[in-house]
Order: sequence, then structure tokens, then C-alpha cells
Amino acid sequence: MRTTLYMLHEQSPTQMMSYVLQTSGGKLIVIDGGNKQDAGHLQDTLIRLGGPEPVVDLWLLTHPHLDHVDALLEIFSRPHPLKVKKVYSCFLSYEFYKANDFEGCTDARTTREFNAFAAEHPDICHTFEKGQRFTIDSVEINVLHVPEGETLPMNVINNSSVVFRVDAEGQRILFVGDLGEEAGDRVLETVPAEALHADFVQMAHHGQNGVKKSFYEAVAPKACLWNTPDWLWDNDAGGGHDTGPWRTVEVRGWMEELGVRHHFVSKDGDQVLELPCRLD
Repeated sequence: MRTTLYMLHEQSPTQMMSYVLQTSGGKLIVIDGGNKQDAGHLQDTLIRLGGPEPVVDLWLLTHPHLDHVDALLEIFSRPHPLKVKKVYSCFLSYEFYKANDFEGCTDARTTREFNAFAAEHPDICHTFEKGQRFTIDSVEINVLHVPEGETLPMNVINNSSVVFRVDAEGQRILFVGDLGEEAGDRVLETVPAEALHADFVQMAHHGQNGVKKSFYEAVAPKACLWNTPDWLWDNDAGGGHDTGPWRTVEVRGWMEELGVRHHFVSKDGDQVLELPCRLD
């Protein structure tokens, strides 16, 4: 069996982020999971890979937005066949998110809902720490950055994304969640450049309005992972290509300037990357 990364296709019109990593020994790791509408596809994928009662060794949550967390909460809201050993997150307080998000935003409620979940499942819920390392079969995961307290009161939920690097079969995959510009700059200041270098980078905030170009320059990826539906890929709010308010087309231009030749995009369906993946 080869170590394989599955980037799952969104099951509703909105953006989301959901990955399953299967190790060379068949063990399963989930990263985020997506919206409620994505829960069924995620569970079906885990059953297909792990059998009728799949075991998830690690479930890693980058930050508390519903398009990253709600699939987990939806699966656990009803009887399910999964055995999840450990869930890791590093969410800031509900009060901080609520007080500092933009007016009228209700995104902080995801934190409140996850806190209730964690209180019901204290045996499996744990907190990320910077410098933490997980090793499962052929996969090593290094936690490079966690939010440094409640010190970035702008774009608060996205900027609290955890950054970790997956090393497997001689290749590196950098996950950054929905990291914003301010937290991206902080990562560049506090994480050694060599630790950020990666063959693959998961594009911040679905490929638009995330980190700066300088962050991707530091990563120097050979391939990009875009958790991006078709309308967002084309920046199309209904008026045609690049007529919307999103920066996806601009960021795609950055990657062209950096010489990135390989793009895996969720709009095109489930993406399956067997590692090592040929990128020359």
C-alpha cells in the first residue's frame, strides 16, 4: 500500500476543506472535514478505505470555521461506525472571536459548538502545541505554528489557523488552513525558512484573501492544493470570469510567476495523490 492523500470534492456549492491521508500501513488521518453537507462523503470515503468500522488515528482541525469543522460535528451528532482516537485543535475563546469578528458575523458559534463537543468527548479531544510531532507509519506531522494567544484582533478566526507540515515518502505537504496575511507574516518571522519549504502547499483560505505572495515564495512549492469550487476558482459571482470580489485569479497568477506547474483543485472532483508523487 502506498501512502495516499485524498482531497475531497465539495458536496455543496460553498467552499470547504477536507482531506484524508492513508498511511502505507493503512492507518487514517483526517484534516478538517468540511461542512455538514460533506459529512456523508467523508464518512463513505473512510469506510471505503478503512472497512465498515474505520479507525481514524488522528483528526486534525486547522481552525473553527463551519466549512472545516461541521462535518466532524455532523458525524458525531448521530450513530456512526467510526472510531476516532484523537482530535486535535487549538481554538481561541468564543468571546474573543465574537468580540472581534466583523459586525453581524455569526462564525464564532462554531467554536461554541465544538467546545460542547469537546466537553462531551474529553477522552479524544486534545490541544495542538507548537513543536509537537506525530509519527504514524510512513507519515510524520510537525506542528510549526499555533495561535500565540489572542494577539491578532483582525480576521480573527482565519488568523488563528494552525500550520503543520506532513512529511511522507520523501515529500512534504504544508497545511495552513485559512491563514490570513497577519498570521502569515508572523509565521515567516517565527518559523525557520527551511521548515516551511514543501513540495505541496495547501492554498490559504481556499486560494484567495489568505497569506501574501511572500509566504508562498518562502514555501517554494512544486504543487498547489486548492480547496476551491468552480465559481471561486474563476472569481465568478455571476458576471463571468474574474468579475467577483475574490482574489483567486490574482493568486493563480502568483503561482504562475513562481513557476508552479502542478495544481490539484477540488472543483475537479476528489483528488488522489499517491506519494511520492512525480512533480518533475
